[in-house]
Amino acid sequence: MKTIFSKLKFVLAGVALAWNAYADDFAGKTMYVQTNIWFEKPMKILATNYHTGSMIAPGTKVTIDEVAENRIVFKDDAGTQYRIVIELKHNNVPGPKLAERLFGADDPMAGQFKKFTKDEQDNIKAGYVVKGMSKEAVLMAYGYPPTIRTPSIDGNIWTYWKNRWVTQIIRFDEKGKVSDIQG
Repeated sequence: MKTIFSKLKFVLAGVALAWNAYADDFAGKTMYVQTNIWFEKPMKILATNYHTGSMIAPGTKVTIDEVAENRIVFKDDAGTQYRIVIELKHNNVPGPKLAERLFGADDPMAGQFKKFTKDEQDNIKAGYVVKGMSKEAVLMAYGYPPTIRTPSIDGNIWTYWKNRWVTQIIRFDEKGKVSDIQG
């Protein structure tokens, strides 16, 4: 039994080292925000991404200061510093994986954004989701849904939180377009 625990500790230590090395890949890099990120307090943005308060738009150029298992710290060109707090009980995506979802080397407004319809583009800029939007447009407009209620974006029902008490359910049809919004 002791041998099994020793091996397990060794494996977990290796995973932690791998995540830390991966996280170091982000530190100091200039990147672009890929999805809308909402916040009420810049230094306490919950990874749940409640859709309330102010919004950091896709295409915003940022410098990554730190990526850890439970937080991401970055600043915009104006020097405002932000901290995303990751509570794994609500969103079991560790910092490096979340950073990979939220930030990219390329400005999405110069590339991916242009493939969306004019209506989708307008709604992404405003932070709205409406019927007929594609899954990709919803991801840019709302971000990734918290994994606690939406373990995979491959499904056709995604649950977001507007705030701590109110959820919003988005349903997609067989073509991957929003067919219904509740909440």
